[in-house]
Amino acid sequence: MNIHSAMRMGFGCSVVWAALALASPATAQTSFRPERSTMTGDIVYRSATMLVRSKDGITGTIHTSGLTPGFVYTAWFAIFNNPENCFTRPCTPNDIMNNPAVQGSLLGFGGQLADLDGTADFGETRAVGDATNAFFGPGLLNPKRAEIHLAVRSHGPASMDPAVFAEQLTTFNGNCPPNTCMTIQAAVHAPK
Repeated sequence: MNIHSAMRMGFGCSVVWAALALASPATAQTSFRPERSTMTGDIVYRSATMLVRSKDGITGTIHTSGLTPGFVYTAWFAIFNNPENCFTRPCTPNDIMNNPAVQGSLLGFGGQLADLDGTADFGETRAVGDATNAFFGPGLLNPKRAEIHLAVRSHGPASMDPAVFAEQLTTFNGNCPPNTCMTIQAAVHAPK
């Protein structure tokens, strides 16, 4: 194990422990799902997501692979606050932008360059009502009832311009165009 892998493992463990410490075991709901390709629906090899829900918020983590080294990727919570109003089940991106009854929201939770082995790790905790880094919508309104997708978005090759690179790491369409941005993986966490 190299130092970078050990640091990622430490980061992932820290996020999990923080999530568990914030959520009472009696009231927390935890789900685990693999990432799936948005193009084929196939499970992404060596991928995993975890979502911990409490009455006060959520914590999500993504470990994924199959990414292009040197490309920039961002992670997103796609939140469907009223999933019973979605056009289909599970909900789809169409519901976020075109179905106001869903009260959909897209919240960014980090960006990074894919490692040389094509992997990346992301983690974030969000409180109810926190719309920080929202591309769209009101944020999380009801953590126990919402359908939440943990998604990975490609922003293409990293820009050599520091300002553009910062946009790639933090925004929904950073450096697109000229690159092509697209959501390439997602894991659906339905409410219990």
